[in-house]
Amino acid sequence: MVFLLGADETVGLAAIAGAVGLVLFVAISMFQSISGAHFNPVVTIAFGIRKQIDAKTGFIYVAMQLLGAFLGAVVANLMFGVYAVAAGTVQRLTTQTFVGEIVATAGLLLIVLLLVDQEKLSLIAPSIAAWVAAGHLFTSSTSFANPAVTFGRAFTDAVTGINFASVPGFVIGQLIGAGVALTLFYFLSTKKEQNV
Repeated sequence: MVFLLGADETVGLAAIAGAVGLVLFVAISMFQSISGAHFNPVVTIAFGIRKQIDAKTGFIYVAMQLLGAFLGAVVANLMFGVYAVAAGTVQRLTTQTFVGEIVATAGLLLIVLLLVDQEKLSLIAPSIAAWVAAGHLFTSSTSFANPAVTFGRAFTDAVTGINFASVPGFVIGQLIGAGVALTLFYFLSTKKEQNV
């Protein structure tokens, strides 16, 4: 839509950030009580590492996340009258975007872990929506922060797409970000227990 409207880059980026944030807020709000709103493999993997989700369920979630991301790209492509599947051509992987994905993913996962630990589940949808929308503007990578999203965006040649060669680097950055978040959460949790 940004392309069809002929919006300049600044307006386009702000529009994309707003749309992504609003959709995330609604989707998380709708599915949180059904599946825990597991749309992100790094969240599912982190919950698996923390023994809050079993391996079989985690595997099914990750498979569905990847399938959903692919189908989402297909539907978006069809809505805007392009080929159902088109290889992404936007080369995104640089040192800067790699660091951006570490920051974006670490922040997202740390928010989820802390809010679940604090039993503030009603704040997850607005907090994640705000983080990802803002991340479009404050990270160099525009805050994919999700291996499934990264995979799905490789199947569209839209401005939000990513070429297949950039996908592994983004996913590695996201997994490192998840490790950072889990480490920070461990130290924050240990500190909290010491203060009790």
